Amino acid sequence: MTVKRHIRLGVHIFLLLIVSGALSGCGTGRVNSSDRIDNPTSVIIVVPGYYGTRLIRNSDEHLVWISASEALFGNQPLTLPVPGLELTNAIDLRPDSLLDQVPVVPYIYNVDVYGPLIDLLRSETDRDTKVIPFSYDWRKDLMDSVIRLDAMIQQLQAKGTHDISLVAHSLGGLIVSYYLRYGTQEIDTAVETWEGTGNISRVIMAGVPFLGVMNSLRNMNFGVTVKFNTSMLTAEAYSSFPSSYYTLPFLDTDQLLSPTLKPLTQMIRQPENWKQSGWGLLNKPQNVSAEIMMRRADYTTFWLRRSQQFLELLRAPRQSSTSNRLPLLYLYAKGRPTLANGVWMRKNGQGPDSLYFDNGNPEKLPRAIDPAILYEDGDETVTVRSALLPTAYQKSFRTTVRAYDVGHTEFVTDTQTLQDMISFLNNP
Repeated sequence: MTVKRHIRLGVHIFLLLIVSGALSGCGTGRVNSSDRIDNPTSVIIVVPGYYGTRLIRNSDEHLVWISASEALFGNQPLTLPVPGLELTNAIDLRPDSLLDQVPVVPYIYNVDVYGPLIDLLRSETDRDTKVIPFSYDWRKDLMDSVIRLDAMIQQLQAKGTHDISLVAHSLGGLIVSYYLRYGTQEIDTAVETWEGTGNISRVIMAGVPFLGVMNSLRNMNFGVTVKFNTSMLTAEAYSSFPSSYYTLPFLDTDQLLSPTLKPLTQMIRQPENWKQSGWGLLNKPQNVSAEIMMRRADYTTFWLRRSQQFLELLRAPRQSSTSNRLPLLYLYAKGRPTLANGVWMRKNGQGPDSLYFDNGNPEKLPRAIDPAILYEDGDETVTVRSALLPTAYQKSFRTTVRAYDVGHTEFVTDTQTLQDMISFLNNP
């Protein structure tokens, strides 16, 4: 294999980790969401997905997610500091700027994420339009970001901006979908008002996991290797993120396979299965007391239920029509094998090794299987089933739906998808 193919393979594997997007160019400048907001008449807010915002350490502003040095040599997990759970090496981080590019060979070779999207929006839309990246801590509760997005919009309107567009990718689409339909209402008591539509002029969403992704369950049990780093996104770190629960399989995609390949439906979102099989934070580490494990179980149960309520609200049948039928461009992708199943070997007390995915050890399976059975059509991260726009949104907006043959991260780098976004924004 040539050096060039080695580099391409490494880049491809790394990009599969990112459920979001980037920025091109040869410079190292960042795309900041803290750019001065003067008094623009028109604004485009870009809401990235999972992994899509840089995270810096509060104590010294050191860039943790993500730099080349951290990816290659760092040993700091991104674990949230949740009181009372005794998580390993948790860290207090805050969002910094949109992830524009990923350094592969520092100062020599970078991979674009949200950069091409930001650059094109700034160059190809009206000169009086300001493009504002919305940075947020993608590890935390999505409702935190819904509230912050509303605060940004209210700030803009107070300054006289009334033409506001939203461009959302992946996890960002879940945030925007909730905001449009329920505003900032608390999940437990939310009723459909379409409040957010009164503040927005047009919307683009791409690759949104409305029914979750199987990658989340896999990563919460096996972690993810970032380049050569096995410390940053451990299974414990992933399972400490509330956002991971929002992206677990839901409804039709909540399915595992038995060792005989029989479908086991509605299993992933059952808290008892996490307790019995030791999934996520309940994979009992050494020297953790029974009391701490009970707290971890409560934490897991809380986020499983809260995230399910959130997703149910997005999927709920439409109760009322919105007076502001916004133009909506919705993009999804097909043509790429996408993880959609895992094999659950229900062995009491065996913990996460009772699950087999594409990165598991096939020798632990009781029988040989065709790996293809674990996959469905999609964009390598989100299946077509999960990415389909819920009916309530199709009926409530002037909706254009387009399908592409691109990978999940390519929504924000592919020439055709970017040009279609620009055309829509300029001529909705």
